[in-house]
Amino acid sequence: MRSGVIAEGVLWLLAAGLFVLGADFGARDIGAFEPSMRDANVMRLVTWNVGGAENGVPHSMKEEHVPAIADALARLDADLVFVQELVDGAQLRRLADALGRDWTAWRGRGDCGVLTRRSDVERWGPRRVRNHAGVLWPRDGRDLVVLALHADAFSAKERNEAIGESHAALMAQAGHAHVLLGDLNLDVDQDKKSELFSDDLHADVESYNVLAATLTDAALGKGPTAEPDRRLDYVFVSRELEIVAAGPWFGRRVGTMDHHPVVVDLRWR
Repeated sequence: MRSGVIAEGVLWLLAAGLFVLGADFGARDIGAFEPSMRDANVMRLVTWNVGGAENGVPHSMKEEHVPAIADALARLDADLVFVQELVDGAQLRRLADALGRDWTAWRGRGDCGVLTRRSDVERWGPRRVRNHAGVLWPRDGRDLVVLALHADAFSAKERNEAIGESHAALMAQAGHAHVLLGDLNLDVDQDKKSELFSDDLHADVESYNVLAATLTDAALGKGPTAEPDRRLDYVFVSRELEIVAAGPWFGRRVGTMDHHPVVVDLRWR
């Protein structure tokens, strides 16, 4: 029995070590995100869980929150916006209408959707992943592949499987660069007792390591993305992309919303 406990401890230490090594701590040098003018060659992507919680009960996006969400997104003027916790496709279209007539929106699978002003963006997504929205975007003669995921909030096993399948499908899709982003529900900050929010911290660290092995955690060290003081939303980018700025944009939540929008500015290396 004692040897089994020791072996498990060794495996945990190895997993934790991989988490530290896999994360690109160079991302800490990027300034905190605030909306600003950007060069024409900079691509801006946003992921935002637009739902919330009331009296401890989670809820999808509320209609009364649409104006504030649209106002924040209009200020960001992003190229690609990925939202989670939609009620349905009709609600997504109402959000697009609030942004303006030049915005296009479509629903992915589950509660995920895409908003864009770029006419050359194509829909894409792996069949096996249950809750996602993806795009192919030909930009400056190169193809950017993006997949947004909303992983299970209550089961580390479900998260692990969804993240693994999403990562494999993303990297298998032909393109010059790849981005995986969304509400991954990974709470792997070892300084904040993340075991309180996970039924299997080992599996969550493993899920993070799968992504960090080939992609850069763009908003690492930029603060929490959800209440209360939790980092659940991520943007992982491939090495062909330079991270110009990244992080959660604070102060945009209204009412019972419990996630901040996470924004990344990228350009080709």
